[in-house]
Amino acid sequence: MKTLFKKMYSSKLVKSGIWYTVGTFFLQGIGFLTLPIFNRLLSPRENGVITVYTTYVGVFTILIGIGLESAVSRGRFDFKEDYEKFLSSLLFLASITFVIWLAIGFTFKVQIANIMHIKPDLIILLVVQSFFGFILSFASTKYSIEYKYKKFLFISITSTLINVALSILLIMGLNNDRYYGRIKGGAYVTIVYGLVLYVIFMLKGRKLIDLKYWKYALPISLPMIFHQLSSIALTSSDAIMISKMIGDSETGIYGFAYKMGLIVSIAWAASNKAWVPWFFEKMKEEKYDEISEKTKYYIILFSFITFILIFISPEIALLLGTKAYSQGIGLVPIIMIGYYFVFLYSLPVNLEFYTKKTKFIATGTFMAAIVNIILNFIFIPKFGYKAAGFTTVVSYVLLFLYHYIIALKISDVRVFNVMHFIYGISFIAVSSVIFYFIKDLWVIRYGIIIIVCLITVFSFKKKIGVLLNG
Repeated sequence: MKTLFKKMYSSKLVKSGIWYTVGTFFLQGIGFLTLPIFNRLLSPRENGVITVYTTYVGVFTILIGIGLESAVSRGRFDFKEDYEKFLSSLLFLASITFVIWLAIGFTFKVQIANIMHIKPDLIILLVVQSFFGFILSFASTKYSIEYKYKKFLFISITSTLINVALSILLIMGLNNDRYYGRIKGGAYVTIVYGLVLYVIFMLKGRKLIDLKYWKYALPISLPMIFHQLSSIALTSSDAIMISKMIGDSETGIYGFAYKMGLIVSIAWAASNKAWVPWFFEKMKEEKYDEISEKTKYYIILFSFITFILIFISPEIALLLGTKAYSQGIGLVPIIMIGYYFVFLYSLPVNLEFYTKKTKFIATGTFMAAIVNIILNFIFIPKFGYKAAGFTTVVSYVLLFLYHYIIALKISDVRVFNVMHFIYGISFIAVSSVIFYFIKDLWVIRYGIIIIVCLITVFSFKKKIGVLLNG
């Protein structure tokens, strides 16, 4: 086992995956741990204003950045010698859209504020924060594709800790409208970190306008605006429709279950940061058999992680929630299953990114969002808020099938074996059925986890080397 662990850590793919996972869970852990603090410092109304503001920051980050971070990964391989120039040119293009939105914000500040239901003095801050938030996302993508996980972790961890500390100080210094403290704390940190990174990238690249880079990036990035906005609709429509059709109390319970289920999404996001650069490298080298083999083990590993999270989900929910949210505990595994299919569809999506066929990504997300809204409209009134969890799973299953079919159509190379997906889905499906029969019997649940762990280790210990080579 000692030799195995040494070999694991010597693998660039595994080592970066471990650190991205540790860092991502640390960041999310800080978010969970500080929730009670901010809930005590801020009223529900103030938290509501922050939620609305944060949502619009996400939207404007997409609009101002025009999806350009999507071209960063692929450009690393197509402009290897001029990569820094490529990046600075993209940032200058984003700067142009930023100035345009800033001018719109100054000119129509009151009108925009009325539409968004936030105060006019927050509009300019929102636009500026959104631009520098895009810079942070841009930097994160760059560092991931270059395996520079230490820089990613340093920026993410320090900015998060400073954000929390500064927000608390600003909130405590206010008597009224204390939400300003939370909003400005996050905005100031984002702006400072983003500005430093912007200057670094521009000085390294020293390239402002290059139509070759822009013509390369825009066909990749522009469809991603549609995809990212559709993703917001896909993930936000459940809570909005539950609130309007049933009530705020049920929305809160569903929101709690959804946040617990996001743990699977966090695990995927961390592992994907390590997987994407490795996948792009091997595609460039045309090592398709190696990709297929390691994809199999990647699916096995993530299926195993999802299985464990589903089986311990009642304890996670009880630890982080209260009795008021206990009704939503049974929905947590359903949300986790939905995000398991997000992991599955990300595999063919990476192929779409590599082949620069991002228009298919945007189309798929839009259709999934529409399907989710229609299913919610039909089933939430009949079966309550829990129906939204199942409609989310259906939407993600359809999205996976769509992307798998698209991957078959756009490439003659077969790097994905359908049986690997079938085995993973079957394992999660059977595990989930068993879970609901024994969810109240924690001794049996943890006994099954131990047995499956032992079987997995002994079954694959000789084959794990296949995953680690290279």
